[in-house]
Amino acid sequence: MLLDEFENVPAVIEPLGHGMVEEFGICDTMIFSFNGGIVDRVRQIPGVRLGGYLKSLNGLHPWYILENDGLEVAVMLATIGAPMAVGHLEELKSSGFKNFVVLGSCGVLDKSIAADKIILPSSALRDEGTSYHYTPASDEISYDHELLLTMERALDAAGIEHIRAKTWTTDAFYRETPDKVKRRLAAGARVVDMEASAIMAWAQFRSAKVYQFFYTADYVDHHKNEWDARHGERTADCMSFFEVALAIVKGL
Repeated sequence: MLLDEFENVPAVIEPLGHGMVEEFGICDTMIFSFNGGIVDRVRQIPGVRLGGYLKSLNGLHPWYILENDGLEVAVMLATIGAPMAVGHLEELKSSGFKNFVVLGSCGVLDKSIAADKIILPSSALRDEGTSYHYTPASDEISYDHELLLTMERALDAAGIEHIRAKTWTTDAFYRETPDKVKRRLAAGARVVDMEASAIMAWAQFRSAKVYQFFYTADYVDHHKNEWDARHGERTADCMSFFEVALAIVKGL
């Protein structure tokens, strides 16, 4: 099969610039947020400045530099979907960023997990295509244990409640059928997302330091065969999740 063709050799196109990056400011750590509201709020903070941008056919993808408690950190909107997210991470790492704190929402498969809870993805079922180009084919991939412990220590020190969970990473959120949900639950997944397994594979392939967490959002109800957006339960301000990211940054 095509997805069995992992090759640990240089590619024709490597992330070495190619005019895809304009850099005005680089720092050690990038907060890569799938929540656009967070990035909008951060860029309005006094003193925040443009750090640079990536270029693609979609246009410009800027990042901003924020100083917090004496630390400089970059903040950028992550594009949804594994191929583009990993492509941007490739270019950002080649530009000089060393640490990536990645955050975004996830759906829950296990209804006992309430909305707005912090999840550390300990492993992921690989139901997407990107990861198979960064590591040999397998049903799932585990998060780097030391990086996971680093996140846990930082969140514990900040008094932030969190749990570990296996995630189901899928490219096709409109194809989460009831039977697939049951099978993923049987395989141990408690949440669902669109990028984690690919980001884990990329991080391992490139020896990148990635610290990824989710906050829980919707519920994929396979019992009633319906989607529960849980709008009434999701009461946390998005910047509370940014504070979680900053707690991880401070713990690095």
